[in-house]
Amino acid sequence: MDILGFFAEQTLILQMLVAVLLGLFIGLRREIDIQKEGSESFVGFRTMPLIVLLGTLSVSFPTMPLLPLVAMIGLLVFLSVAYYNGVFKMNLIGLTSEFSTIIMFLVGVLIGSGLFIEGIILTVIVGVITGFKSQLHSFAKNMSTKEWGGALQLLILSAVVLPFLPREAIDSFGVLVPFDIWLLVIFISGIGFVGYFLNKYIDTKRGLVATSFLGSLVSSTAVTTALAIKAKQNKKIHKNIFVIALLVSIGTMLARTIITIVALAPGDLKSIAIVPVAMLVAAGALLFVFSRKDTADNVHIEPELRSPFELLPALKFGALFIIVLIAVALGKQYLGSSGVYITAFLSGLIDVDATILSSLQTFKQGGIILHTAQWAILIAIIVNTLVKVVYVWFLSRRDVALTNTFTVSIISLVGAVSILFLA
Repeated sequence: MDILGFFAEQTLILQMLVAVLLGLFIGLRREIDIQKEGSESFVGFRTMPLIVLLGTLSVSFPTMPLLPLVAMIGLLVFLSVAYYNGVFKMNLIGLTSEFSTIIMFLVGVLIGSGLFIEGIILTVIVGVITGFKSQLHSFAKNMSTKEWGGALQLLILSAVVLPFLPREAIDSFGVLVPFDIWLLVIFISGIGFVGYFLNKYIDTKRGLVATSFLGSLVSSTAVTTALAIKAKQNKKIHKNIFVIALLVSIGTMLARTIITIVALAPGDLKSIAIVPVAMLVAAGALLFVFSRKDTADNVHIEPELRSPFELLPALKFGALFIIVLIAVALGKQYLGSSGVYITAFLSGLIDVDATILSSLQTFKQGGIILHTAQWAILIAIIVNTLVKVVYVWFLSRRDVALTNTFTVSIISLVGAVSILFLA
């Protein structure tokens, strides 16, 4: 029997091993601080794994259902004594260590109950909060009430409003789902929110590029909208920085598209990947050129930091999104199979993934022929790239829009020419 098979059969042994490892992970961070600061603590590299192990073992005896409660009470008594000594004898004020110890005991309970993923996630949270103490305090010190208020607004709109919106379509076409539409609005606002703090705490160029890449893993169109808005609000930042971020957004979208086609397309359709590959190469070349043209002065210009939360521009895009959804639905209903290309065009205005996935699935099921599937996907890719010109002209400033038009036109032209090389 191999080692993995042994642990699969010996569940309690596996649980104990995971509990000890998680405790060692948190305890090691505590021990590092103790050694560096020359301070004392009641819990460290040796004690923490024992506490997590106690939590795991406390739920491992079905005949003793009250054992977890007894163990928790005993731990609380121990922590109370330790806290008393820390405050009155060592003049140490704070409850972070005590609360993290309680949570790690509960991590042990989760592991003992077979909830490994939950226990690991909770351990990561504890590690971040306790391991980056100085960074968190510095972040709080530099945060304004306006920024905190922006975070509160985003939290209300996402955690309070979003759950109560209908998850089913409310129109006769079956395309307008309030939950999905509002989620897109929040996502666009969230991109701007994250980008605000990235721009504040790291240099402008890297902040915008990081925001562009991370957001484009989900929606390059939403990222383009957020970047266009930010460019209009921050007129002192050189246009090249925004153009670089927009190129990263397009490149990320194209890379996602290539992966989707290679992974999911049947053999006859895989050759279509040559188009996004050519466009990605063009985007990479342009990114290299504009990065070389960028100067150190441009990178370190301070952005005009306004409110971190901007809802109105996201609502405008949401309204446009609704119009396109209705147009797509009308095209499907009244044009039927002959409207595949029109539907691909309209869908490409807001998203490329939906058209690619639906075309691949329909082709596999025999609903459309190879030629139709190829052109539907091509139309969606090129339209989704070109439409970014429209969004930037509509929402951003003129110099960024002009340069973005130039770069997007070249990328799209390369894509159009590469179609000639399709098998």
